[in-house]
Amino acid sequence: MQLSASRLAQWLVQGDYYSIALDGNSLVLDSQTSSDVISFDDWDGSIEIHRGVLWGAFELTSSNQQYCWTVHGLPWHECKSFAAFLVRSYQDWAQSRVDKLDSILPEMLQRIALFSNKSGYLRHSEHHELHQFLNDGLADTELTTELAATFRPCSFEKISPWLGEHQAWVDEHNKQWLIQQSQKWGSWFDSFETSPLNESQRTAALINQDYNLVLAGAGTGKTSVLVARAGYLIASQAAVPEDILMLSFGRKAAEEMTNRLKEKVSDSVKVATFHSLGSQIIHDVEHDKPNVASITLDTRARSAWLARMLIEQWNNSTSANKWQRHLTQWRVPGFSKENSMEQQAENEQLQAWVWRHIELLGQSGMKQEALLEAIVNNNNNPAMRPRMKSELALLWPCYQAYLQHLKVKKQIDFNSMIEVATEYVKTGKFISPWRYVMVDEYQDISPQRLALIEALCHQNIEGHSTPTLFAVGDDWQAIYHFAGADVNLTTDFEGRFSHPCITELSTTYRFNNMIGEVANVFIQQNPCQIKKQLTSFTKQSKKAVTLLATDLLPQELIRLGKYYENKTTTVLILGRNNKQKPDKFDTWKHQWPQLNLEYMTCHSSKGREADYVFIVDVNKGIFPSPDRETGLAAIMQLRTETYNDAEERRLFYVALTRAKKHVWVCADPDKTSPFINELIKDKYPVNNKIKRTK
Repeated sequence: MQLSASRLAQWLVQGDYYSIALDGNSLVLDSQTSSDVISFDDWDGSIEIHRGVLWGAFELTSSNQQYCWTVHGLPWHECKSFAAFLVRSYQDWAQSRVDKLDSILPEMLQRIALFSNKSGYLRHSEHHELHQFLNDGLADTELTTELAATFRPCSFEKISPWLGEHQAWVDEHNKQWLIQQSQKWGSWFDSFETSPLNESQRTAALINQDYNLVLAGAGTGKTSVLVARAGYLIASQAAVPEDILMLSFGRKAAEEMTNRLKEKVSDSVKVATFHSLGSQIIHDVEHDKPNVASITLDTRARSAWLARMLIEQWNNSTSANKWQRHLTQWRVPGFSKENSMEQQAENEQLQAWVWRHIELLGQSGMKQEALLEAIVNNNNNPAMRPRMKSELALLWPCYQAYLQHLKVKKQIDFNSMIEVATEYVKTGKFISPWRYVMVDEYQDISPQRLALIEALCHQNIEGHSTPTLFAVGDDWQAIYHFAGADVNLTTDFEGRFSHPCITELSTTYRFNNMIGEVANVFIQQNPCQIKKQLTSFTKQSKKAVTLLATDLLPQELIRLGKYYENKTTTVLILGRNNKQKPDKFDTWKHQWPQLNLEYMTCHSSKGREADYVFIVDVNKGIFPSPDRETGLAAIMQLRTETYNDAEERRLFYVALTRAKKHVWVCADPDKTSPFINELIKDKYPVNNKIKRTK
């Protein structure tokens, strides 16, 4: 229906609206130059009628009271009835929506009350669920927020803030809750470990966001925080032991964590390696333990299989020719023409090289054709393409032999097991019983392992909130890229997970501040490492890092031996590889038993500590180690870091931070490492007993 001005009136209104019509749930206003549509959502439902000398006019106001539309020149005798008709149409439209609003208002208010009155930490997923429910509910009524507030002002005074993020209120609630809990459980945190937990440790243990990352630097008490968090969840009745899953990367670490939890918390907390977790998931679904290949678990079985497989390859004329052609141009680790075929096949270096490529080929999941295409498109080092193609020709048959071995034995390897377990979780064939997933040494996570964790944390278990992830790690100590770990999964934690909570353990109880002034500055030269403050509990003014000429090392041991003549201490000698073990180490160990000398590689020293540390052979070409990923491995394990020697820098940091009291960095004066040159050139607080910077 439409009410319009006469032709004379239309001419007289001079461009203003002269016609109004009802079109469904909208009003259509016409002028000589335009036609505008006003939906009922944008109108407040009222009409003021004004009588002029000859005609009438309608005045309409927007729902937010900010706009006004006036229609002129309307026939007066029809104005009242047409206005009443429009208002009734609006009221009928509004009433059906208000009825919908009234039906959902009680649940809206109830959910807001439950969320805002919750005594615990408010997680983003819970906040998002409330926000989504309120907005979806309002959308179902087909009312705008302004109209709904007009119809039910008292209710919407409580609802309106939550239709937005209202994040400031949630943040303040969580802040006050943390303060209250820290005070309430203060005596518990004071007595849980031998030493009271500090403020950053308590905060990390208390926070319960959906995705939590605790950056735990060397010696900051990460294990104490993991155990304390499990203990707090149980003691506060937020969880029962069976709700918690604790993941470690190695069997030894899992056993140590099990013992700590058994002693401090409960023996019912599930502690697992990724291997045992994958095995359990598959067993629960298939009702049979997965048949994991022995050659992936047992080094002896693997060595025997590799030897047989290599001999078979070399006895095949086609394969043998490929090896011969390759060896005329390029070196293969451990391969020597002087050895017999049997000796060659049993060479540890050669076997390690072949096995690593078999693992990389399995992890990549790439077909031979795709690998060849990747080699052709490799622009990082085009000169290496012929070698990469040749290595692929050697190693692809080895990989195929490996797959055939698994097929014949009806076995799977670790990567396949994790992928199967992940799929079972994603598809709901395995229902996770855990509400809290905790991961130790998170910086060592690989994409495959993380996929399994994400699948567990994304499961929506009826009757429970979604599981939380509590990861503890340190990107400064990410040194296992060669084993599939990806440091970017730690440094990009905030980008990968929505609204995560990242906290730091800010105090180290291992090394003194003078070691810290060297190590902490050194590691953060790489701008990709997460910037953080790590202060040492132990303070001193005397320098605690010495750059030492290698031939002076025995003198330092003599001095330590005399100082500890009637008492004992601990001394670690660290090398980049096993080859760096000093020739006289066994003699030194026998000569100074009170020093408890121990040699290990920098990688294997992770997690260890000693009063004193000597890092040996920190020479050019050794530490940092030159990039060996120049062949086929470079294609399958692309470097995602652009900073030079990024992982080697982290490895050197790990070595530096094993020492409690003092660390000596040893090198030959004629071939010092770039790392030593940096310490001298940039005037780090070190004692320089090398006196050379080139």
